[in-house]
Amino acid sequence: MHRQIHLLVYPTRASKVNGTRAHWALFVPSSTSSTQGTLIQALGTPFTGYGLEFKRGYKLNDVKEKFSTFVLGEVDRKHVGEGDGEGTDILARDEVEREAKKVEVPGVSREPLNPDVGRRCQEWTRELVQRLVGRDILPESALLVLYEAKRLETVAV
Repeated sequence: MHRQIHLLVYPTRASKVNGTRAHWALFVPSSTSSTQGTLIQALGTPFTGYGLEFKRGYKLNDVKEKFSTFVLGEVDRKHVGEGDGEGTDILARDEVEREAKKVEVPGVSREPLNPDVGRRCQEWTRELVQRLVGRDILPESALLVLYEAKRLETVAV
């Protein structure tokens, strides 16, 4: 049996004025709900650096801000957990989360107001997806989905 992994893009956090870009995160729905599961993200700012977090019981229907969803691909259920429970933690519970912990989160940017300098959540997410593709957890087509999400973000600006 397979489960999907989604890229969530929150463009409302992006602003040309303050040099930010859309926030990217991965969402793994539970096996019983397509709208509730685990959010995997590098959260922070270029001023302070980022931290990895797993939001358990994340409910897409409760998100107030605008976001877009892109299906990255289907994975064998042995690679992902149920997304059950509530709250946020940093402890990996499944193979996808263990791979996420292996990707270094972005640190403080040397030019925090310049969105073209340094790594941010988008680069971290891209590295994680590349890692999952390299380990044959996600299909290679997931990389094309990232490209398309970035292209659409650029067109929308």
